[in-house]
Amino acid sequence: MEFLEAKARHEELVKELEKYAYQYYVLDNPTITDEEYDSKMSELEQIEKEYPILITRNSPTQRIIGQVLTGFKKIRHQELMLSLSDVFNIEELKAWNDRLCENLNRKEIDYNLELKIDGLAMSLVYENGELQYCATRGDGTTGEDVTTNVLTIPSIPTHIDIKERVEIRGEVYMPHSSFVSLNEAREKTGEPLFANARNAAAGTIRNLDSNVAKSRKLDAWWYYLQDAYKFGIKKHSEALDFIEKLGFKVNPNRRIAHNFNDIVDYINEYTEKRLSLPYDIDGIVLKVNDLSLYNEIGYTAKTPKWAVAYKFPPQEVITKLIDIIYTVGRTGKITPNAVLEPV
Repeated sequence: MEFLEAKARHEELVKELEKYAYQYYVLDNPTITDEEYDSKMSELEQIEKEYPILITRNSPTQRIIGQVLTGFKKIRHQELMLSLSDVFNIEELKAWNDRLCENLNRKEIDYNLELKIDGLAMSLVYENGELQYCATRGDGTTGEDVTTNVLTIPSIPTHIDIKERVEIRGEVYMPHSSFVSLNEAREKTGEPLFANARNAAAGTIRNLDSNVAKSRKLDAWWYYLQDAYKFGIKKHSEALDFIEKLGFKVNPNRRIAHNFNDIVDYINEYTEKRLSLPYDIDGIVLKVNDLSLYNEIGYTAKTPKWAVAYKFPPQEVITKLIDIIYTVGRTGKITPNAVLEPV
């Protein structure tokens, strides 16, 4: 195959494989068989073997080949990656809502309600339709470039149909099925078990060997479009629809609340449903839906005032006390340690 013909076929295969990956991993609705997908991937690998100059970091073939890194490069966020302020009961949440209504001189405010995924906050940046990097939140100003590991998550697109700079933020997490499989494997090899899926996800993303990330089967939900106004978007709910159409996974369990009763109903619903979800959530996030109000509402040094996280109370479970082991410290202090049956 001549170079120009190979280049054209390479571009065609990359687009096709990205589309099929989106159908499979995001929509759960594949339109080709695994064998057909593998055949196209093999063809792409053969072209890149013959013409290595065509290989790019975002090629579907490069999502499969793991790399061992010596460290993570620092990335300075163009816009601060803020955290959220927390409330821990309905009374605190109502007080927060009442203050906001009073400051805006409104009786009610429309909120977008979302599940608070218990994972690792991430930022994806695209330019000219290509993924440039994925960075952790870090200290909010500077994060770490973990692109190599994030590229092992098949549901994340490396190409989008927008030429402007686009920044999308969300949460990388470990599904329950991946977490159970990981701990079972670690138990067999005598390695320490991860305490929870969030710790496992964080440890995976920051592992210097991307083969580890690939083997642990992470996933991600995306919940924020930076500078949405550039695209004529006026509501946060519209921004979520927009990034979903671009090919990003947006959690389907979102809802718009028009009054405080709607908020309470949503919280009660997912307080009951949380244990049946295939991933961990630790609360509910409320965001003012009208983007034009954000600057008026403002920010603190660490958090936006137009959003808040309602945190679920700690889970209570019953377990069995197996033993009490006493340890003696260097000063002779005796400390009792409870050995509990895992739950």
